[in-house]
Amino acid sequence: MASSIRTLNPATGKVEKEFQAYTSEEINKYIDEANELYKQWRFVSYEERKVIMKRVANEMRKQKSHLASLITTEMGKPLRESEIEIDYSANIIEYYADNAEEFLANTPIETQKGTAYVVSEPIGVLLGVMPWNFPFSQIARFAGPHIMAGNTVVLKTASNIPQCGIALEQLFIDAGAPKGLYKNLLMSGKDTDKIIENPKIVGVSLTGSEAAGAQVASIAGKHVKPSVLELGGSDPMIVLNDADIEKVMNGTINGRLRNAGQACTSSKRIIVQEGIYNEYLERITAYVNQMKVDDPTLPDTDMGPVSSENAMNGLLDQINDSVEKGATLVSGGKRLDRDGFFLQPTILTDLKPGMKGYDEEIFGPVVCIWKVKDIDEALQIANDTPYGLGASIYTEDVANAEKIARKIDSGMVFINKQVSSSPELPFGGVKNSGYGRELSKAGILEFINKKLIMIAK
Repeated sequence: MASSIRTLNPATGKVEKEFQAYTSEEINKYIDEANELYKQWRFVSYEERKVIMKRVANEMRKQKSHLASLITTEMGKPLRESEIEIDYSANIIEYYADNAEEFLANTPIETQKGTAYVVSEPIGVLLGVMPWNFPFSQIARFAGPHIMAGNTVVLKTASNIPQCGIALEQLFIDAGAPKGLYKNLLMSGKDTDKIIENPKIVGVSLTGSEAAGAQVASIAGKHVKPSVLELGGSDPMIVLNDADIEKVMNGTINGRLRNAGQACTSSKRIIVQEGIYNEYLERITAYVNQMKVDDPTLPDTDMGPVSSENAMNGLLDQINDSVEKGATLVSGGKRLDRDGFFLQPTILTDLKPGMKGYDEEIFGPVVCIWKVKDIDEALQIANDTPYGLGASIYTEDVANAEKIARKIDSGMVFINKQVSSSPELPFGGVKNSGYGRELSKAGILEFINKKLIMIAK
């Protein structure tokens, strides 16, 4: 068995299942099947595509309990959060089933030289390289739009969530999807390069680390293939003196501690104006200290384990490095003495450049807080990062918040709410957070041939 393709339950630290990775010959066969189907699927009507994708969404809802349990087992998300993810994933697929035809409708062009219009056509077999932190919704936002657009897809899911990947493929089978429309590839990440190089793969979308994104973009560019990259983030959350403290608390809990802080859009730098700082620090500390960190299958668990031992050790290194260099450890910062990869939710303050807690993305339940005097200081810290995914601003002066939003280097800014995703809202970043967009109309246009048809007078 291939040891890298396995379910290692982060709540117990034990391997539950192992899977044989596909051979190169098998992978090429699946790509060939996707390519053969594409030749037909591209001409299938939107209505026929819609029927299949609606069935996928319905199967997802019918099997919610089973699918949610797989998420929790493989990456440690509390069960109630896993169930929310399944509902959201079904909503994404349904959204594109309902709206793809309108999004891709012909666009007339005014010209004095005749009649002209642009048609939106699919381009072929797409490769998705998807992460472990949202095992179903990340794939839904890739497969949903691009299959409805007439492309076919093959998926390389993260190696630590093989059962989620297999279950997603089974949903398409249960929905009666034709062979080759969607294929999950059991494979190691090191083999991804060869798939991108396959001439029958015409585009690639990756959600993952900055290093993985740079490698994928390099190979795709070398072979003149379009790519979409959704990479890391170090999202600022700016809290002004006139903010509603209840909104701020909700934003911190949902925007930093949900999914054990393992989200690219998590509020990783909380920048608080001095007038509200003490009240906020007191309240978030009290909340963190009473959180129940426990078995993610229990209904009253607030936070489960982090995804792996490597992830836990990396977080402890970032915490310890920051404290050794002068940061204040307000709460937490230790591994829990139990099986599995459980980390105390942690609060750090007094972070400065040169500390890992300042310079690096912290992908876990660590609340990093800065006290600032004014907007200018807040913006300096907000933009002092190589990333630019999302940002949030908390203030009751919405007009002022809109002005501040225009000064933040990011792809998204939310006012009085944590950064989040919804099918109708474009999602993506700038700088080292990647390029391209997912979700909304923008997402379905990433792998489309916008073909001009011109009829001369």
